[in-house]
Amino acid sequence: MKKLYDKLCRILSVKTISWASVAIFLVLLIPVLYLSFVNRAAGDDYGYGTYTRAAWVASYSLIEVLKAAWKTIVQYYYGWQGTWFSIFLFSLQPEVFHSGAYVITVFLMLFLWIGSTSYLFKYLLRERLQFDKSSVLLLIILFMAVSIEWIPSTKSSIFWYNGAAHYMMPYVMCVVLTVWLFKYAEQYRLRYLIGSIVFMTLLGGANYLASLFALIAACYIGAYDYLNKKNKKIFYLFVPIVLELIGLIVSMKAPGNKNRGGEDFGFSVSLAAGTIVGSFEQSFVQVWQYLKETPMVFIVLFLIFLFLTEAFLKRERKIPVKHPVILCIFMWCLFSAMYAPELYAGVEVSSGVYNMYYQVFLLVVCVILLFMADRLAAKIRESGDRGPEQEVGNKQSGFYQKAVLPGILLCLVLCVFCRGDLKESTTYVSLEYIVSGQAADYKEQMDLQTELMMEDGVEDVVVPMINDVQGPLMHMPVTADKTAWSNGVTADFYGKNSVVGMPRTEWNEKYGK
Repeated sequence: MKKLYDKLCRILSVKTISWASVAIFLVLLIPVLYLSFVNRAAGDDYGYGTYTRAAWVASYSLIEVLKAAWKTIVQYYYGWQGTWFSIFLFSLQPEVFHSGAYVITVFLMLFLWIGSTSYLFKYLLRERLQFDKSSVLLLIILFMAVSIEWIPSTKSSIFWYNGAAHYMMPYVMCVVLTVWLFKYAEQYRLRYLIGSIVFMTLLGGANYLASLFALIAACYIGAYDYLNKKNKKIFYLFVPIVLELIGLIVSMKAPGNKNRGGEDFGFSVSLAAGTIVGSFEQSFVQVWQYLKETPMVFIVLFLIFLFLTEAFLKRERKIPVKHPVILCIFMWCLFSAMYAPELYAGVEVSSGVYNMYYQVFLLVVCVILLFMADRLAAKIRESGDRGPEQEVGNKQSGFYQKAVLPGILLCLVLCVFCRGDLKESTTYVSLEYIVSGQAADYKEQMDLQTELMMEDGVEDVVVPMINDVQGPLMHMPVTADKTAWSNGVTADFYGKNSVVGMPRTEWNEKYGK
């Protein structure tokens, strides 16, 4: 029996599991990628893209488009919000350039999301910790799977350009920035400093959570480097920090913020102090909610911990990270800080904010698990109980037999009890939307609406109404009220005087289509 189990361990190696995980992950993405061809612009996409589309249609000049983007920034800066970099991104939504270009949104967001995460994991786990390639690949897949499948809002992370531009793109920038900050602290090369300057300056005009993340990351890495090396070159990080703060002040001082946040929008010392306390409280409340609502997330995190420990044991790391408890506390402070903007403003937030909470939570927890796995691996070495490594092969430790494979089996059993979470996953929701026929119906209706909106010589357009419940997709429908906001931005985007919705049966009877 023991020989049979050893043979099973050799067959189910980390390398085998990693490549099997890649295949499963790609299969799970198929329904999501399929919906990229159904996905269409909606609401804010039209509003922020009005000037840029008009400029592109009139000139097909990127220079004119950039001028129109500046015009959009100025308008919204004074009228609605100060996040100038986000507004710039909003104004370049794909349908500005072609009615069928929105298909790129899903591919772009997944590429940026997966690419930035891979870049971070490759640097920390492969370059810094020298984990083997199979372990790094497996950890990336597990992390991305739990990130994508249970992200609170697929609309603001994958499908809706406007929401993703405000939250996903800045998050991606924060992840890449973190690597550049680490590399600068390690090598002090100018290119990493310049990259940090550019990204942090732009993040000053993005959502406040991303701005805060970037500032905290720069301060953490800079302080840690100076305490360990005493190299004054690290003080050059004050340049991107100051530039981001300037950009953030410009954003916060926007007259449009009062229109959106009310006349009480501003700074208060007492409110700031209460926000700090409330942020820590809210972080623990949020984790408890995750545990109750999506326990599957913690099952995957447990798997990540097991494979992290195995990776440490295989690389013969003899000196664990110093002061792991303190570092874990600082990481939790970073997660808690993400709640500060919402608590301070005291207003209802969009779904993209909850995405940022979830993404930062996963990053922070994985770093904490990394420290815990490093410490556990050190304890196993000290005890001298690494198991019969040679019987399994040099590429695995005894821990793999005793804990990893039994842990995988345990997780599979737990998945049976938590299978309800699978129906909430991004893949399941997307597949259900496709199989039900809603996706095909939505595509057909949106194609017709676009055709009617682009019809020459018609200034007051009547379109058949579309259901505003569209599964994982974002849709803000044209209504029967021509003065409605969604009607107005849709008409402006296509250069029409007005657009109004009509019940589909009535529209078919009247227009014969």
